[in-house]
Formats: sequence, structure tokens, C-alpha cells
Amino acid sequence: MKAAIVQADGKMKVQECPTPEPGPEEILVKVAYCGICGTDLHMADMGIFPPGCIIGHEMSGHVAAVGEGVQGWGAGDAVVVLPMDPCFACEPCRRGDIQVCPEGIMRGYGVGANPGGFGQYMLVRPAMLYPVPDGMDMKLAALNEPWAVAVRGVNLSSLRVGDLALVMGAGPIGLLCVYALKIAGAVGIYVTEPDSYRADRALDAGADRVLDPKQVDVVEEVRKAAGRSPDVVFDCAGTETSIEEAAAIVRPHGRVVALGVHMGNVTLFPMHWFMKEIQLHFSLGYNLREFESSLAQLARGAVNPEVVVSDVFPLDEIAEAFEALHGPGHMKVLIDCQAR
Repeated sequence: MKAAIVQADGKMKVQECPTPEPGPEEILVKVAYCGICGTDLHMADMGIFPPGCIIGHEMSGHVAAVGEGVQGWGAGDAVVVLPMDPCFACEPCRRGDIQVCPEGIMRGYGVGANPGGFGQYMLVRPAMLYPVPDGMDMKLAALNEPWAVAVRGVNLSSLRVGDLALVMGAGPIGLLCVYALKIAGAVGIYVTEPDSYRADRALDAGADRVLDPKQVDVVEEVRKAAGRSPDVVFDCAGTETSIEEAAAIVRPHGRVVALGVHMGNVTLFPMHWFMKEIQLHFSLGYNLREFESSLAQLARGAVNPEVVVSDVFPLDEIAEAFEALHGPGHMKVLIDCQAR
């Protein structure tokens, strides 16, 4: 099979590899599409992935073969892959909060530990698979992983119907947050984004207004347009200063949810948070309930993939896809792992 192998410089190189065979209680998945996550991009740039690994954790595909003892799955079944292998025994797992299972994190798929989805095939455990609803496009199904991230972020925000929300950054997660906020009942959805292409996509997704933080005072513009400050701010930018900027924007007793990941240290001034009694939540992935319910929401049309997906690259051009994402004019990029 072909797979994109991480090189010593963090770049992806497509190479021929042996196609894995499923052992007992394993399933071989033929990967249809795998999305490039912003974390993939940042970690590759920083050289965090170990050379020789196969990354990619936003997968849709079909069951190719099942190992001994596997029940309930058969060749040809359309699936999405939960990219972690939780223990299902620790206290978080017993609550369904598999995203904070220590063993599950260490055994993550497509983040450096176990091989992920930037290849034609991958091995998984049966508990990692969820059936794709009949008739659902596999490109749309590949959005379930980032969509579940956005859904969890909105769930953690304790958003109430009628709340005013602001999303910092209109990348894929920020864009999906707009869709999730509409479902949750936000009455006003503001977005900050300097890139004009992404700003237009945010409007297409249903944002009421997009502000360029490099050109306007976001706090004053929101107050002027909405008459008040946001109840909830979602930091999907993940920059060195974005969390502190969120504190300046949100109302007293408001909530800030951090969804964007900054790979270095950030500066936070506690008095800004004390003076407003702001709640800060960090959101990691999604739990089992959110991953499953998100797929049902996608099947019901919660997200328009034509707005979210900007490009589909064949696996052979994955290096070009990563390079393209360093420039403007792109949103979610999918890799077609079976394109010839």
C-alpha cells in the first residue's frame, strides 16, 4: 500500500509499505478520506512527530477485512474512525470521557503512536469504529472528528438560547463552531478573522458579522452592533495572545472556551479574569456521546461540506497539501487516500 511517511524534517513522503493484516480483534480499514488538522500542521512544522510514523486522525473509510473474534463488522461497511484506543476501565472512561483517558491518549492513532489515516489502509480496534449512515458522502463523514471537537466546545460553554457568542479565528474549527452555535441557539454569532477568504466562509456558515481584528477594535465593534459584550468567546485561533484577548472581549461573568492549541507558553494576566469573574474552559477532543451524536447531526445536514471543505488532494500530493495550508485561501483540506 501507499502511505505518507513522516521524514526527519517533518515533511511527508509517500512510500510503498506492506499492507497490514488484521490480527485477533483487529479490523483493517480501507481509508477513503483523511482531513489535515491544524495540529498536524503545527506539530509537523515543529518536528514533534517521530520520523517513520504515519499521521492523520480525521478518517472515513470502509472495512476491508476483519480479524479473528471480530463481530458486528463486515467487509464493505462504511465507517468513521475514533482515533484513540481508550482503556474503558479507568474512571474517566467509565463516565464516557475517553478524551482524558491516560492510556487512550498514549495509544492515539495518527498522532505519532499508532499509524493513522494518511495511507491507503490502517488497522483499528472494533470499538474505534462507528457506522456511517446510509447514503452519507464519505467526504462529509471525514468531517465528523473536527465537527465533534466543535460540538464539545459549545457544550462546555454552557451556552443558553439567546446568548451572544464570538468566535476567534475562522479556520475549520472556528467555522464548525459557527454551525454548532446556530444549532445551540445563539442569537448573535460574531467572528474575528483577518483572512478575507475565511471571513467569507464564516458568513456562508451563518455568522452574523465577521470582524478583522487587525483593522477594528473588536470590543467596541461588537458593543456597537449588538449593544453588549459576548456571553461566550471561543478561542479557535490558538495564538500566544488570543486567550488574553478573549478576556478583554467577553462580558463580566462570561465564559471563554479554548479550542485552538498554542504549542508554546502564553501570558495570562489573572487580574483581568478576576475583575470580571470569567470562567475559562480548555476543551480536549470529545467524549463518546459527542462523537456518536455528531455523526447523526452531520447526516441530518448540520454542516454544509461545500462551505467547510476547500480542497481535496490525492495522497500522492500530500506534501503539496501541507504546503498549501501555510498560505491563504484554504479551509479544511481532505486527502483522498484512494485516488489514482
